[in-house]
Amino acid sequence: MSYQYALEFAALSDPGRIRDQNEDAIIVCADYGCAVLADGMGGYKAGEVASAMSTRIIAEYLCAKLDSAWLSKLGLQFIPLSHWMNEAIQLANQKVFQTSQTNVDCFGMGTTVIVACCANERLLLAHVGDSRAYRYRGETLTRLTRDHSVLQEQINSGQITEEQARFSSIRNLITRAVGTQEEVEIDVATYPTEEGDVYMLCSDGLTDMLTHDEIQTVFIQHYYDLTACCKILVEKANDAGGIDNTSVVLFKIKKSPDQTWFKKILSR
Repeated sequence: MSYQYALEFAALSDPGRIRDQNEDAIIVCADYGCAVLADGMGGYKAGEVASAMSTRIIAEYLCAKLDSAWLSKLGLQFIPLSHWMNEAIQLANQKVFQTSQTNVDCFGMGTTVIVACCANERLLLAHVGDSRAYRYRGETLTRLTRDHSVLQEQINSGQITEEQARFSSIRNLITRAVGTQEEVEIDVATYPTEEGDVYMLCSDGLTDMLTHDEIQTVFIQHYYDLTACCKILVEKANDAGGIDNTSVVLFKIKKSPDQTWFKKILSR
């Protein structure tokens, strides 16, 4: 059995109104309850290479680990999912960094990464950079991640407000990225989930164009149709200027008491 009985996914990536190419990348592994989003940076097409490499490496690593757990019928207590997520991003960091050092066309490339995995009434998030995760619950949109950026550090220290940060000329200056150094620091967090929750992963092409309240309004109006919600969010980002690529992954928790993924594994 697979995660499709517990989760509903939708995803959309768009180059926007200004950029010639899309340097964002998305992979959704619905059968394993995982999604990966990356926003690349670098020279001509190098950002596209970094984001595509990272999403592929991370998704393949996690799916292989989860598939191994599936076949061995392990219980949740034996599945170190947060550890695997960390290992997957570290592996992507090594591969992207090596490529940037050996391929002149890719020199200096890097990417943000955010990974989400759902297991046994928990959401695990791992991220590097300023791509974000949000939760929509009870008509309220809550931001779950904090950017690894100069602006976030200024906000944390009280130098500027969130509203002032929206209009800063350095809002895209990040302090961590996958592939720019030999090692990378990763933030990993766990959240309890509830039936009916909708979660969003997104690149900064969305959050630079729309305010928190504007995004929340779209959820209030369209949360029941994830495909439409993705489309409307991207359209609104483009209507607001579309100065960057915009990518959105949405997933809804649709659990039933006797149909969690791990119970299905153990019953095989």
